[in-house]
Amino acid sequence: MNFQNLYAGHFTAPEFKEKVAQSRGVILVCGSCEQHGYHLPLDTDNIIGFELALRIADRSKLLVMPPVSYGQVWSAKGFPGTISLSADLLKKLLRELVVSLHQQDIPNIILMSGHNGNYPYLKELARELLDEFKWNNIWHFPLTFSKEVLSLAKSPQPMAPHAGELETALMLYLHPELVDLSKATREYPQAPKDYPYRPMHWKEFVKTGSFGDGGLATAEFGKALAEDVVLRTSNLINQLL
Repeated sequence: MNFQNLYAGHFTAPEFKEKVAQSRGVILVCGSCEQHGYHLPLDTDNIIGFELALRIADRSKLLVMPPVSYGQVWSAKGFPGTISLSADLLKKLLRELVVSLHQQDIPNIILMSGHNGNYPYLKELARELLDEFKWNNIWHFPLTFSKEVLSLAKSPQPMAPHAGELETALMLYLHPELVDLSKATREYPQAPKDYPYRPMHWKEFVKTGSFGDGGLATAEFGKALAEDVVLRTSNLINQLL
């Protein structure tokens, strides 16, 4: 399916002005540059977030802005390729982008994260903008899956949904050429007892950087996951906007 007519980064300036006027607003995806084990690329969160956003936009009369490809990835520090922004810097960056969009009379600005670690800061930023400017058209929608579709997984859910069966399945569906299943590992790390009570990088108790069994992933499961989150998120957006 071709969703490129929804991607603002490929528009000219006059096209952007015209298309925005005919839309409900824009989605701004915030992802990450982060290790995803031995079998998935650093760009995994960016790819999944962007591809799902395009599909959600298609069902919600929205456009998708060029994404922010770096995020808050404190937990995965120490693994090769992981780049982490501080929470303050991430919010400042997103704030500048939202202000710039708002100055162009965008009807609604939806902050969406392809990386779970970003979501609290998207929500916090939206609250701050409401308090400061009284902007009530800044939204934040998480990408979550229903219990029904999660029950289709072949492996038990690990402590963190990172680079395991779920993300691997999504990548096999969205961009299979970037997945090397022959390098997928099976690791179900047990966090130390003090993990909930003090700062601790994953590096202290995770060897490969992935959680669960990515080798059991299939493109069919990835399609089911994608269709589930796209349908439920777009339905919610259509109800609220």
